[in-house]
Amino acid sequence: MDKDIYEKLRESIDKYSVGFNATKSGIEMKILKKVFTPDEAHVYINLTQKLETAAVIAGRAGRDANETAALLESMSDKGVTFPIKKNDKKYYAAAPFMHGFFENQAVSGMDRELAEMYEEYIRDGFFPKAAGLRAVPINISVNNSGLVLPYDDIKDIINSKTRIGVMKCACAAKKQKLETGCKKPDEVCIAFDFYAEYGIEGYGAGRWITREEALKILEETEKAGLVHQVGGSSGNIECICNCCPDCCVGLAIYKKFPQPAKVAGSNYFASVKSGECTGCENCIGRCPMEAITASDGPISINPDRCIGCGLCAGECPVEAITLHRKPENEIRGPMPPERYKFMRSSLDFQKDIE
Repeated sequence: MDKDIYEKLRESIDKYSVGFNATKSGIEMKILKKVFTPDEAHVYINLTQKLETAAVIAGRAGRDANETAALLESMSDKGVTFPIKKNDKKYYAAAPFMHGFFENQAVSGMDRELAEMYEEYIRDGFFPKAAGLRAVPINISVNNSGLVLPYDDIKDIINSKTRIGVMKCACAAKKQKLETGCKKPDEVCIAFDFYAEYGIEGYGAGRWITREEALKILEETEKAGLVHQVGGSSGNIECICNCCPDCCVGLAIYKKFPQPAKVAGSNYFASVKSGECTGCENCIGRCPMEAITASDGPISINPDRCIGCGLCAGECPVEAITLHRKPENEIRGPMPPERYKFMRSSLDFQKDIE
């Protein structure tokens, strides 16, 4: 017997980015049936990661072109495609689960029922199959050699970009739907190039900003205790997410591991200078991985849990905490585009429509 259309849909989504794995509870199927009609599911199965016109997609799906165009517009309204208009033509690509339709729906109309479904899936069943974002420090000098690697220098990344947008944090938006959100800043996700353009022009989910505004957002989120995370390949950096430790899906996943330092991909780690910690414990509440502990004296930092975000060092009143660059054999640069799955390169999206 032929597979159910929704199982085919799940398998299609699972091929992209961090995947969309099956669970024992089947909550992922409830999500799909709430979001997609059977016809929309069939059209999605015939989408690819490339931007294509409705006529091309209809030909692959064996459907009427006008009907397919209408379905694609309906699907775009639901956030499950990457839509963009160029030279009076509309193009669509499959939006993966993350970065994709979870974020699109969270910032443009997710209702409470869907938010609860995503919360259950992410909490109890989702397990990413590929690397996503990586924590990077800012405004912190690195103790050994004083160098921050070029692909970890957020300010340089921003200064290299011309198309910059800011959007509301999808994770925070989901938490707000559940009435469990925090009071930290939430217009904090900085996107570049294609990801800024499709979000702002396609969904109206953000706004264009200048480099100066982007740098100001970094300063404000640093003060608020948000973790700076970068997404992108060696071909192009696509985003800087400033993530709340209480709301962020990615940080919550890292936190589940006994050794978050092994999976978070940061090139730095924090340590305490001997004899200089006064035991004020300001840093403990700022650590997103609960890597810092204290017992009637100086703090200690568990290197297996430290992801090198630098939030602790930035708030130490006596500068007793310093960041160190990891040994060369542990340094990780951005993955080459052919291996990086989380966010397809803006450069490739541009080629699709040239």
